[in-house]
Amino acid sequence: MAAGPGTALLMDARVRLSPEAERIDTRGEPPVWRAELPDGSPVWVASGYDAARRVMTDGGFAKPAVRGGERWTRYLGFTGPQVTDSIVRSMLNTDGDLHRRLRELGASAFTPDRVRAAVDRAEETAEELLDAIAGRGRADLVREFAHPFGVRAVTGLLEYPPDFVRRALELRRWGPSPLFDPPGSPDRVQYATDREAMSELMHDLVAYRRRRPGADAVSAMIAHADAAGLDEGQLTSTLFLLLVSAYEPVADFLTSSLYALWHRPDLLAEPAQVLEGFDELLRYTSPLAATMPRFALEPTELYGAELAPGDAVIVHIALANRDPRRFAAPHRLDLTRTVGQDLAFAHGPHFCLGSGLAVGLCRTALGAVLRRLPGLAAAQPLDTLPWQRGSTGGITHLHVTAGLTALPVTYQPQSRHAVVS
Repeated sequence: MAAGPGTALLMDARVRLSPEAERIDTRGEPPVWRAELPDGSPVWVASGYDAARRVMTDGGFAKPAVRGGERWTRYLGFTGPQVTDSIVRSMLNTDGDLHRRLRELGASAFTPDRVRAAVDRAEETAEELLDAIAGRGRADLVREFAHPFGVRAVTGLLEYPPDFVRRALELRRWGPSPLFDPPGSPDRVQYATDREAMSELMHDLVAYRRRRPGADAVSAMIAHADAAGLDEGQLTSTLFLLLVSAYEPVADFLTSSLYALWHRPDLLAEPAQVLEGFDELLRYTSPLAATMPRFALEPTELYGAELAPGDAVIVHIALANRDPRRFAAPHRLDLTRTVGQDLAFAHGPHFCLGSGLAVGLCRTALGAVLRRLPGLAAAQPLDTLPWQRGSTGGITHLHVTAGLTALPVTYQPQSRHAVVS
């Protein structure tokens, strides 16, 4: 059972985020279907809304570290054991009681007070970064705004010391994992190098805070981990997850939102309306497009698909958020729509712990850009903009984001702190 023709077209973010999608009708197409990974192995994709919710809530589906088997362990662990253990042993890859304990570890840092303070500080960070580019009339909004904005916001919440903030900013932007690539592929080699650098940063940060504990979030996480009997690899993996899952959605949401709005200049002309329709824009763009796989624990019938024990299922959130059985005219960007229960931040036990922070940062980033950069336009044709690998076709990565790797733009040069009304 393959993807229906409309579903296959919508796998491409360039189509999904453009008015072209409004001509696509996926009614009657299977909500669960088979895809092939780059290495030739099969995977199921749940793209229907109800099927996606079931996979994310049903205890009959387990995460890779629980039931993935040798092949998936190999996908996750292509760096040495010490580096791998310091990155992959977070709540993201676990279920049950261990997932609960690791989620509580993350929650010890992402307290409501810290999240509110971080979002408040983010407005100042956005203004500072935009001050640096506003007078030029040209910039790369990923490299010069969205990425440093997100990194500085989450490292501020976690209260990284200044040298560690600098090191985090110097790391390459974290992207979808090329873990299905054949051994030795350029992307796989680069990802291994990036993973080693990230692992070193996380271990150094923990060592620093053990020597100099304080009232900061990292010190709180260390104390929590020690009291809960969690080990160093689980602590560094959770720190890694909090860092990346907080800053990556900012760049992906901002770039995919602008791409969608440039196709609809009537909407872009009303920045206040765009922000009022933020929830709809989040549903429409779904920057976390597809999740890490889950695995069937027993023979399972899933909306017409017959799964065997051990079969992998990937939830395609972006397509589930376009299911015509759940949303009327799902491919229309309707900023007056009352959304309700979309899956932008997943669902069930693995609902995004940092969703409150991500929403605050995404709203702040988009609002600041629309306010401070009048006449904002892509500096090259929209169909030539560079997307994250995996955003424009089949399942090629262990998870899929929908965002651009770079966004060169032009705008009317402005003086510092100029506000366009």
